[in-house]
Amino acid sequence: MKIGGFVRSSLVDYPGKVAAVIFTQGCNFRCPYCHNPQLVYPEFFTEPVPFEYVWEFLGERRGLLEGVVFSGGEPTLQDDLPEVIRKVRSLGYAVKLDTNGSNPDVLAEVLPHLDYIAMDIKAPFGDAYARVCGVTMDDYEIRRSMLLIRATGLSYAFRTTFHSEFMPIEEKDKIKKHLGRHEIYVIQEANEKISNNAQSLNG
Repeated sequence: MKIGGFVRSSLVDYPGKVAAVIFTQGCNFRCPYCHNPQLVYPEFFTEPVPFEYVWEFLGERRGLLEGVVFSGGEPTLQDDLPEVIRKVRSLGYAVKLDTNGSNPDVLAEVLPHLDYIAMDIKAPFGDAYARVCGVTMDDYEIRRSMLLIRATGLSYAFRTTFHSEFMPIEEKDKIKKHLGRHEIYVIQEANEKISNNAQSLNG
């Protein structure tokens, strides 16, 4: 697993739990407002954090930390994600995954080993989805991931980041039409200062 960053303790990344956060390198989207470009663009990757270090740390912190979050980048691009999640869970940790929902086949494999999942819905379905993601894509895979998540019985949340230029917050009502009344939907506003850096990288 290519780990681009590791937070030893966080109170905000896993609802209700003190958790470590593993940030993986690489993403298949190029969102113009991305707040983690150093995990998306290979030319800005740093030397990966050795998994052995993370594993040793998690072993030492059992009973102090409650959970581990896999974020990114896009974690489902990592070939060994299912194996690493199973290993981390074997230590007794609750595991949360942050994903863009673009890889439903991988998602189906890891869902039985998760305790919580947060999935981005980048835009209203249709042409806007590819525009906001910065890549050519079919939002069918996103819809499929949503169905898989709903069928698990896991705790989950859907979330959207809004940017005044690329995805104004008024678009939220179009997205909500695809969500159930009782589903958790988290709205975030992009840090537009950081977003400008990502836009320049997109050229």
